Amino acid sequence: MRNTPVTLNFIILFLLTMTMCRIQAQDATLDLEKVPTKGVSLIWSPLFQASWDKINILQKGKIKRVVPPNSEISKLENFDWDEKKVMPKGGYAVYAGPATQAFAEHTAASIYREFDVRLEPNRIPEVENGLAAYGILIRELKFKRSFFRSEKRPLKFHSGTGEMNEVSFFGTAGKHSANYSGVVQVLTHQPKTGSFILSISAEREEEKLIVYRPEKPVSFQEAFKSVQAAKTEPFEGQKGSATDGSLHRLDVVMIPYVNLDVQTSFKSTLSGSIYYSEDELPWRVVKAFQLTKFELHESGAKVRVDTGIGMEPFGAPPTPPPVVPRKFICDAPFFVLMWKSGSDIPYFALWVDGFETLTPFSVGHSPARQ
Repeated sequence: MRNTPVTLNFIILFLLTMTMCRIQAQDATLDLEKVPTKGVSLIWSPLFQASWDKINILQKGKIKRVVPPNSEISKLENFDWDEKKVMPKGGYAVYAGPATQAFAEHTAASIYREFDVRLEPNRIPEVENGLAAYGILIRELKFKRSFFRSEKRPLKFHSGTGEMNEVSFFGTAGKHSANYSGVVQVLTHQPKTGSFILSISAEREEEKLIVYRPEKPVSFQEAFKSVQAAKTEPFEGQKGSATDGSLHRLDVVMIPYVNLDVQTSFKSTLSGSIYYSEDELPWRVVKAFQLTKFELHESGAKVRVDTGIGMEPFGAPPTPPPVVPRKFICDAPFFVLMWKSGSDIPYFALWVDGFETLTPFSVGHSPARQ
């Protein structure tokens, strides 16, 4: 049993190219209102919105109409948010300009200088009289206190389709859970349904990792509302009680390792001729794609907690317990949300429901790190 820091890493690259000519695009989602399809993990980030807003600043006037009408473009146009409040400072950037080789090279150089990430300039095609926007979001959150990794016991994860697979997980249990009272905040817990919302503190004081296991699949929009409501009125019960707002002794937390690497095209989603108020010629989205790399697992071997070496804390709790033991187990589809303090929405959201994003369990095997 090792006890090492849990790190969350992800990279999102977004490209939007507009021209008065053709079209092209595919996966992730722009639709916050739709309930995810069973068995499919889904990603959403307002980075796409930031890129859309940036490229529209370069256009002549505001969108007057889209032919044929496109509801997704309408949602992008009417999305109300405060970019500075939502997006992590120093963790993202959006570039917009003419779709030329010079713009592509300048953008690639800027991203390398700011984020140490090398991009191929040819990702942005040269389009005569075209415009392009490129967005990047990179963030790493380290929890204030590391969690345990289960080396001997798997987590039985049941996907939305009813399938069950044994996967690797991290968490805490037994007497060790009391050490996380200042790290893990319990916002809600419904033991009868298994639903809960946990807020985990990171070394970045202004950011939290939210884990939300709903009773049943819900849309991103409903998930955000539920988390916001829980943050407004979190548990504040007596220490050790069922409504204790902190993790306490005998509580059990089990969260699967998540590893995601997806490329999604939105070209077909954003189809249609876009007419701007001060431009006679219509524009079309030629290319719109998003690359997402997301990891939630142990990283590095610094800081050991308690005397957990060689121990397996995920056994049965002693009886009778002096406190109310609670279970926060992600054994069914759940949300992972990256949330900045003071914001109404997260800057990254992932719905986990599909074994391709999880790590199969094998005794003594550590999940692969990238």
